[in-house]
Amino acid sequence: MKRRHGAHGGGAVALAVALMASPSSALGFSDFVGARSLAMGGAGRADARGDQGPLLNPAGMSLSRVYTVDAGYQFITRDGGHAARASVVDSTSAFKLAGGLFYGYRTSRPAGVPALTGHEAGLSLAYPFADRVFLGVTGKYLTISGPVELDGRAKHSGFTVDAGLAIRVGSVLTLGVAGYNLRELSTRMAPVSLGYGVALQPIPDLTFVADAFHDFTTTDPSRGTVITLAGGVEYMWQRKVVFRAGGGRDGGLEHGYLTAGLAALSEMGAMDLAVRQDVSGQAKLTFIAVGLRLFVPQP
Repeated sequence: MKRRHGAHGGGAVALAVALMASPSSALGFSDFVGARSLAMGGAGRADARGDQGPLLNPAGMSLSRVYTVDAGYQFITRDGGHAARASVVDSTSAFKLAGGLFYGYRTSRPAGVPALTGHEAGLSLAYPFADRVFLGVTGKYLTISGPVELDGRAKHSGFTVDAGLAIRVGSVLTLGVAGYNLRELSTRMAPVSLGYGVALQPIPDLTFVADAFHDFTTTDPSRGTVITLAGGVEYMWQRKVVFRAGGGRDGGLEHGYLTAGLAALSEMGAMDLAVRQDVSGQAKLTFIAVGLRLFVPQP
């Protein structure tokens, strides 16, 4: 009996090690940043306008007055799986209170391990103070199942919270910081994490962004601090086409990558396309994202 128990325990440890070593095991809700941000290296927490707010920094919803309906999809090669998300964001209220509703779905089926699936739904709110300081909060419910996590469970669910801050420094510089999943759910699909960044807009049609992201849940103490660094640029040509590019280093996967994207704009809405290609590290991944945005006209 003891021998059987030991064998079972050894198998569980081996499975846990394999899952931690697999790139697919690190891919969760946090890898879905939307087509716009993905095209700029995954950065944009200081410029998370409109539908980007609930994804990157809820405070960003108050950076501009827009009413958008958004749908996005992302595919990751090498069993990274699929993710989809839909949201409605309105920051046109006469009370200056911006709000956003969203739903997200994530799935992947890596070979040799249980399929990973997750659902999240929530509400984001943001409010501006003196047009310089913006505060935001997101409440969300998640239900996740898949490979055995670090706490020995394969299923997790519960409520958690994101909180964000954005500060305009002068007319061209914005700083942003956001904390994610501040109520610990003990799953790598929804890690307790911190993101912070800067956005520089020297002219209205040109924006530079740079971010850092620290995942506290899946950080490996033997490797030291695991931080993802990202940066990118966005240029809007004649308010019809947007060109984006960027790159960075994924600290969790230990991959360097480059990104690029395009967007077609009209008065009714926009279509966004983005791709990320890993250029270093093992099992190089490719991310492909598309997004559709509908601009709801306001009186």
